[in-house]
Amino acid sequence: MPQDSASPSKKPGYPKRLAQRALNNVKDPRGIPERTAKTYRYRRRQFGAARRFLRKEFRWATDWSNRKPEWWRRGFLSRSVTLYQLPDNDPSLYINDVQRYFRTKNMVSPHLQEVLNNKFSFFLLVNSLGLDSDVVDLLGVHSRGYVQPFPKKGRIELETFLEQTLKERGHIFVKPLHGAEANGVRSLKLTDEGYRMDGSAAELHQIADWVRTFPRPLLFEAALTQHGDQAALNPHSTNTIRLLTMPDVEGDFSPFIARASQRIGSLRSGHIDNWTKGGLSANVDLDDGTLSAAAQLPEDNQLHWFSEHPDSGARIQGHQVPFWEETKELVLEAAGRLAFMEYVGWDIVITASGPVILEANINSGMNVLQVHGPLLADPRAAAYYRSRGVV
Repeated sequence: MPQDSASPSKKPGYPKRLAQRALNNVKDPRGIPERTAKTYRYRRRQFGAARRFLRKEFRWATDWSNRKPEWWRRGFLSRSVTLYQLPDNDPSLYINDVQRYFRTKNMVSPHLQEVLNNKFSFFLLVNSLGLDSDVVDLLGVHSRGYVQPFPKKGRIELETFLEQTLKERGHIFVKPLHGAEANGVRSLKLTDEGYRMDGSAAELHQIADWVRTFPRPLLFEAALTQHGDQAALNPHSTNTIRLLTMPDVEGDFSPFIARASQRIGSLRSGHIDNWTKGGLSANVDLDDGTLSAAAQLPEDNQLHWFSEHPDSGARIQGHQVPFWEETKELVLEAAGRLAFMEYVGWDIVITASGPVILEANINSGMNVLQVHGPLLADPRAAAYYRSRGVV
């Protein structure tokens, strides 16, 4: 398994470890089966982790010349080396990919993670907090061919629900209860030209067939109308802000915002702003809410920055996020009320009336944040990650 870039202690060399095992076998021959089984389980876990790491490496379909295997043992995927501009920047200040995928998941109990990672339970949770903010309307839940228009009684045939809801709303989203990186999310619209799914023309029965054949239950959610200034960044997607909160473990454990990233849709990402699908990411200045230039996941060894949108030409660098102070207050209030969650990535939509919490999750995307600088450079963030065994 790849090793972390900064290890607090160095293991003894292999000959010394081998000699120690031989000595233990001589001293306690009856314990050999137990120690052998323990070693087998450890090696099996290592092999499984290495296999998952390499699977993520090769999800990036690129030429071998763009791969950097010399960094794998230091815990970094090849794409991350380009994103973080290593070794020009100090690798020890970054949460590497081994830490990201195999350690940050253990910071919060899986039983608590489920509350946020399940979009239906998250909707119920946010509505119960009584925050001074609008909430996203949950329109219905699809299961086994029917939709229940939550929280009403009864159920409606899928085609009937789609026809009525799109006629009334014009634009809705359908998404699975679990999922990341916008997998399974579809934008549904009724325009003067007819029905559209993800921007492409579709018949009502085609939309219904897609929903019906999806292997898991789906949620129907109202589309939010974003603030005009945010829409100007890219009018074809809802451009959300990801804010990462965690507790100040060396202070009073109150939550703080470690990083904020403005995500912006592009031609590569289509109707969504998702970073892994080809969307852009601009850093949000935590003090004044202005944007930096935006980066995009590289397709080769070059990391490109855009002060203007590469498709529309809209200005990105220097753009002022509306309601920025209100956004910080909302997120910190929500994080304070859910302090037992500790580590949360919040997705915020800025509307004409203020910020709205769209989603939240425990396993926040790391490279969309660290492309703008290492998280461990912040002493409070570094203290938190150390306290939870990530670094």
